[in-house]
Amino acid sequence: MTMPDTRRRHTGFLGFIFGRQTDYVRRLGPLFLICLAGFCFSLFAGFQLGDSISMEVLEELMGSLPNLENFDLSMIFLFIVFNNVFKSFLWMVLGILGGFPPLFFAVLNGFFLGNFSYSFSLEYSLAFTAAALIPHGIIEIPTILLSSAAGMALGYALINRFRGSGGLGQEFRRALRLFVTKIVPLLVISAVIEVTLTPMLMVFLGLV
Repeated sequence: MTMPDTRRRHTGFLGFIFGRQTDYVRRLGPLFLICLAGFCFSLFAGFQLGDSISMEVLEELMGSLPNLENFDLSMIFLFIVFNNVFKSFLWMVLGILGGFPPLFFAVLNGFFLGNFSYSFSLEYSLAFTAAALIPHGIIEIPTILLSSAAGMALGYALINRFRGSGGLGQEFRRALRLFVTKIVPLLVISAVIEVTLTPMLMVFLGLV
């Protein structure tokens, strides 16, 4: 006699992307929405403030970017992947400090992107800026916000540990497993789109 398969089958979009980790991702939903709200608000604020905020100041906070003009396509790809993976992991782990650093990272990313979009739109056009950001951004931004949500959950797990409930170790293992198996691959996919599909789309639309 065969034993029944007691594993829960996850359906829908989340089930397709995250598989067995779907329940964990759903539990991160409220924290993801908090990060998304902070990101959207700061994105709008960064765009509206425009020239009143120096890009140099924001680059100091986000980490200075190298001059990519002399990089070939593979070097640009590797830089984008390393930059996004390293910063997402760092700020996720910093979530252990009460959960606030990952939220700050989401807000800072939104403000930087909003200010960058404003400056880029002045130099080129709003259509050019949208074509340059949207194709990979629809994957990259939710992925980074998900890592921030996992970081916030680490902070709450530590607080609950001090209260005598929950376990930080188990929460960290869940976050690390999600990061390695889902977040890193999604960031790699977004980088592939950024260095391949995005330039082709801009040429197709006659923007370059």
